Amino acid sequence: MNEVVRTILERRSIRGYKRDAPRREELETVLQAALYAPSGAGAEPWHFTVLTDRNVIEDFDARTRAAMADSGIERIEALGKAPGYRVFFDAPVVILICGEKVLRRAGRHLSALADCSAAIQNMQLAAASIGLGTCWIGLVRYLFEREPSFMAPEGYEPLFALALGRPAESPSSRPERREGTVKWL
Repeated sequence: MNEVVRTILERRSIRGYKRDAPRREELETVLQAALYAPSGAGAEPWHFTVLTDRNVIEDFDARTRAAMADSGIERIEALGKAPGYRVFFDAPVVILICGEKVLRRAGRHLSALADCSAAIQNMQLAAASIGLGTCWIGLVRYLFEREPSFMAPEGYEPLFALALGRPAESPSSRPERREGTVKWL
């Protein structure tokens, strides 16, 4: 099995991180992988904000938990109100992924959501290939509708976040996929 396929099959979401942050070169490798993601019409509608300051990450975590607690979704509210819960699992690095509201390069709105998702997948695989762990935080885009400019540059909106760091856990392998999820014709 080649290394790319092995990385894809072995990568897991990490929800426990060591305190020591990845080196700058490691972060640049992960971000470079994002920049090489496929993008419809070559729009590249992404912007990445790398948070490494513990105080900034804790503020972002607190804001996110407050938005969760006020979300109107019972399960999300319960997590947001849970005293020990941390959205970013105390990761030493959080990357906020923002997408363009209207794609300037393509001249029309395509799907920043899909393109940014491809960029995140590249980041996760690059991180796993160099021994780092990640967890894709998908609920960010739903939580900041009332505060859409939070950490987003002009013309962009927060879509996702990625917790990143050295894993402090080794999740077991994934269970076999359910039957009936692939159909051959």
